[in-house]
Amino acid sequence: MKRIHSADNPLFRRLLALAQQPAAVRRLGQAWLEGPHLGQAALDSGLQVVALVCAEDALHDPQVAALAGRVPDSRQVLLGAALFRRLSAVAHGPAVGLLVARPAAPPRRPGVAVVLDRLQDAGNVGTVLRTAAAAGATMAYCLRGCAGAWTPKVLRAGMGAHFAIAVVEDVSWEDIRAGLPRPLYATASQGARALYGLDLRHAVTWVFGNEGGGVDEAIAGDCDALVAIPQRGPVESLNVAAAAAVCLYEGLRQQLAAAAGG
Repeated sequence: MKRIHSADNPLFRRLLALAQQPAAVRRLGQAWLEGPHLGQAALDSGLQVVALVCAEDALHDPQVAALAGRVPDSRQVLLGAALFRRLSAVAHGPAVGLLVARPAAPPRRPGVAVVLDRLQDAGNVGTVLRTAAAAGATMAYCLRGCAGAWTPKVLRAGMGAHFAIAVVEDVSWEDIRAGLPRPLYATASQGARALYGLDLRHAVTWVFGNEGGGVDEAIAGDCDALVAIPQRGPVESLNVAAAAAVCLYEGLRQQLAAAAGG
């Protein structure tokens, strides 16, 4: 077990970069997962752990002890409480996290797929991934221009979704479009098709676009339909994460009804 007391330590400086600089994840090829929930999910998934990092005064917490029991002593690092606070973005809870290798792109899985086109808000990206996983989607593609899938804010918003759904990031539309499940549906406020008129009992691909500009025109042109969510009232459009939840759960509702013979 290694102890770090200096802010100049190279490992601490790397952790600080990963915790505070979104671009560091791709530059360093690693990610910082803070908190016992994310740590347990990562270990359960078999993700490669570089180090378990915790504050010295958190060692006796049962959740920290459970994590430490799954990581070799040689990969455990203790930080002074003040140093860990510099890393932390969590107000409450055990002071523990995992330094992991950024996963390679997973193979394709059959089932419902989600494509995120230039979503820039980390909270939106993580929330859509969490919703997609909960609704039974199997693949999520984050096109270039999206907030990094393995950055701390996205991981916190995803709440473990990264380990329940295959996440592919930093790809172009041309890289993935040929292998996506059909039909392809892109959400749009002025869509030609209404959501509740679609047959979603089988695998489809949903494309959700940038918070301000929506789905790129070229991508929308490749889709089988632009889909509108019915609305009442003066609100112009839904937040992209809310729109994703409505669409994905309508698909789940239809699938469950079909399985029940409805």
